[in-house]
Amino acid sequence: MTVLGVWMDGQQVATLSERRSTLRLEHTEAAFAAGIGRPLLSVSLPVRNRPYQGGTAHAFFNGLLPEGEARRMIAHDFGVHVDSVIDLLAILGRDCAGALVVLADGEAPEEPGPPEPVSEAEVAERLRQLRISPLGVDNRVRVSLAGIQEKLLLAKTGEGWALPVDGAPSTHILKPVVPLLRHSVTNEAFCMRVAHHLDIPVAQVELGSFEDRRVLVVERYDRARGFGGVARIHQEDLCQATGREPTRKYEEQAGPSLVQCTQVLRSWARDAENIERLLDVTVLNVAIGNADAHAKNLSLLHLPNGRISLAPAYDLMSTTYYADTSTKPGMLVNGVDDITAVTVDDLVAEADSWGLGHEMVTIRVHALLDRLPAAVEAAALEIEPPESLVDHIRANAGRLRR
Repeated sequence: MTVLGVWMDGQQVATLSERRSTLRLEHTEAAFAAGIGRPLLSVSLPVRNRPYQGGTAHAFFNGLLPEGEARRMIAHDFGVHVDSVIDLLAILGRDCAGALVVLADGEAPEEPGPPEPVSEAEVAERLRQLRISPLGVDNRVRVSLAGIQEKLLLAKTGEGWALPVDGAPSTHILKPVVPLLRHSVTNEAFCMRVAHHLDIPVAQVELGSFEDRRVLVVERYDRARGFGGVARIHQEDLCQATGREPTRKYEEQAGPSLVQCTQVLRSWARDAENIERLLDVTVLNVAIGNADAHAKNLSLLHLPNGRISLAPAYDLMSTTYYADTSTKPGMLVNGVDDITAVTVDDLVAEADSWGLGHEMVTIRVHALLDRLPAAVEAAALEIEPPESLVDHIRANAGRLRR
């Protein structure tokens, strides 16, 4: 039977095992000392003195792993079953999203050495090899990150790029162009900068090139630099927070709705500011035409002071810019199943259902939309996106502002 230790901030807080294909999570004395009922790993898995089995525990840990072809390739390369969460975590668990480190039972995390410097030419080669080496995983780089899109995890030091070897934390995500979505890297960079100019907290991004590979460079918000090096900050996405498997990230697949996301925020973040920020992100997603805004693209940050807050926005992109993509929103707005048909009245009605005051919501939605044209122009000067993309978003915003 495979048994893994789940570590956070240098302490083993849980043991993960599998019996008869059922995942079993047991908190340790260190977790009990942190407090019974505390959402140490997840708001869906508060600390308790009896085990969690299957269900929610499986959904949380499965949500740490890559999806799709990346997952199949890694499982094949290491000789494990693609559906075995525990076997895949045994391979990839040294650097996960958030603050968790998952190791073989009895093994303690050692103080990682410095990441291994890598040349820009080798970064370019690793980007070219992502189809056969997802995330850059090899015998020494053991990292995990959810999602289907190809990406490379690296660490950035004062001297340049480096490989997160032997348990060293990665600090950046490099996302190459999606072959079927022209200008995908520029599209995402542009939309992220639009959000920034609207004062919506977002992950820091920049465009980069490594030989013939153009990428979006994303600085991880779940990492922080200090005098002792890079520290991990815990986080979880809204599928994990609501106990949903990653295959249920879309509302139409029984995934979380916006109302359910606000219920989590109200229960655990406990201030209206987080819900108001979710409203801003929702308005922006409608304005740019981001129909792929699902629950795994929203996360909670578990801050060192014990507070929980909505994480900075990420994965913002105008999907309606591409003629052949679905316009059904990942999470419906006021029940409307076509993002291009959502109106300001729908946005206000949706936020009303979250328990926010109608007058405040109306003012906030209109104020953000009024500031949107200037944000688009400012982002366009920084990113220089295709004029067709800028025109598309201008038209979307104009439709809402009529």
